[in-house]
Amino acid sequence: MAYRVLLATALVALFAGLAKTAPDRVCPVDVVQDASSPLPLTDVCIPEGYTDIPMDYFDDFSWREFVAMVWPAANGKRGVADMSKGFAAPGPRVFETFKSLWEVFHNDGSAPRAFSQYEPAGVNACNVPTGFGDVVLASKSGIDDIGQAGVGELVGPLVAQNGKYVRYQTLYNQIAYDFIVKNKFYLRSNLPAVPSPRPELPVIQFPMGSAAIKAAWLDMDGFSDAQKARVYTRLAVVKDPETGKCSKISVGLMGLHIVVKTPSRPQWIWSSFEQVDAIPPKQFGGTGQFFFSDGDRRKPMPAENPLALVPLAKQPVKPFNLSRDIMMPIHPKTELMSLVYQRLLHKSPWEFYQIATTQWPRLEGNQAAPVPATQGGEMTTTFPGAGATSAFANVTLETFDQSRPQLGCMSCHNQARMTVDFMWSVLDHAYPAKIAPAKSAVAH
Repeated sequence: MAYRVLLATALVALFAGLAKTAPDRVCPVDVVQDASSPLPLTDVCIPEGYTDIPMDYFDDFSWREFVAMVWPAANGKRGVADMSKGFAAPGPRVFETFKSLWEVFHNDGSAPRAFSQYEPAGVNACNVPTGFGDVVLASKSGIDDIGQAGVGELVGPLVAQNGKYVRYQTLYNQIAYDFIVKNKFYLRSNLPAVPSPRPELPVIQFPMGSAAIKAAWLDMDGFSDAQKARVYTRLAVVKDPETGKCSKISVGLMGLHIVVKTPSRPQWIWSSFEQVDAIPPKQFGGTGQFFFSDGDRRKPMPAENPLALVPLAKQPVKPFNLSRDIMMPIHPKTELMSLVYQRLLHKSPWEFYQIATTQWPRLEGNQAAPVPATQGGEMTTTFPGAGATSAFANVTLETFDQSRPQLGCMSCHNQARMTVDFMWSVLDHAYPAKIAPAKSAVAH
C-alpha cells in the first residue's frame, strides 16, 4: 500500500505540473479531476488540437462519472447527490435511486409513474413496496436478472466462489427516463420503424445528458469480513429463482457500467468498472482471496460458459475460475488513472474499484472535435477498435466476450443504434418484451 500511495502522489504532482504548462487552454492538460465533488462532467474535456489517443481524458471522465454515481443521494430525492456529505458517508448512492428497469417496463404495459415517485408493489417481482434507495433484484421470469446480456438475448449466468449467482440491474437517470415515458417508448407499438431508404441518424435519439447504468451484484454470504470490507455492500430484496421466495440480504457491488450521452459523443461514452478482488492477481493490501477465482492457476477459466440459464442449476452452484484474457489486459494508462483515483477515494470501499475500459467513438485528427451523430459505433470506429490489444470487456458483465471485439460494449450496442439509439434495454423490454435465452444458454 505504501508503494501505491507514493506512486499515486507522484502521479498527481506530475499531472498538476503538466496542467501548469498550458494555462491558456480551455481544457487543461491536467486530466486528473477532483474526487471531492459529486457534480459529473457534462462532456469529456480534451485540449484543442490534441491528436494523440485521448485515453487519459476519457478515463478521467469515467472516474468523474463514477464518483458522481456512487455519491450519497440527498434524502428522499431520486438522482440527486447530497452536497453536504462526502463520498464515504453512508446511505443510498445516487445511481441506486435512479429508475430500475422493472419500474420503467411493466409486465402489463401500464404507464410508469413520475421519476420522483415509486411504483406500486405489484409491479416488481417480489411484490414489495419500495421507497427511497430500495433495491429489488428480481424478475418475473426468475432468470432475466441472472442471465448475462448478449446481443439482444440472455446468455449464461455467472457464479461466484460462494456458489451464488450474480444479479444484474439496469437503471436510468431522469433525463433518459422522462424521454422514454414522455414518448411512451415503454410500449413496443410506439417504437418507430427504421424507414427505407435507411436514414443517417437513429429514428430515436435520446437527449444529451441521458445516462444508463448496469450494475452487477453478488450475495455476500460465505465471504470473510476482510473481503467484505473491500466491497460496497448494502441490503437488497432478492428473489430465489428456484423457490420464488424473496428475502432481504447483503449484496456487494461487483461491476458497474456507466453510459452517458454527451454533446461531443452522441454515440455515448461507455465506462466500465470492476471490483479489484474479482479475479487474480492479488492487489496491494488485498486478502489474497477472490470472488470469482480460487487462485489456483492449474484450473484455468473455461473457454465457454459451462452453466445453462435454462434450466437454472440450484444454488449453491459449483463455481469455476475467472481470469482476464492474457492478450487483453487493462491498459497501463488506464491502470495508472485508477491508481490516482483509488488514492483520492482512500478510506472508503470505492478505493477498491478500477476501470476495466472506457470506450468512445473514434475520429482522426483533432480529438477535441465533436464526433458527428451520423457516425456509427462499429468496432472499427471506436476505441480500442478491431485490433484491440487492451481490455474492452468487464469480467463480471461480459465474462466470455473478452477476446471478441465485435461483442464489446459499443460494437454490440451498435446493432440497436438505428432503432433505439444504442439502448438494447429499450428494444428488449418494451411491452411486450422480447428478451429470451440464447440457444447457447439452454441445456440440451
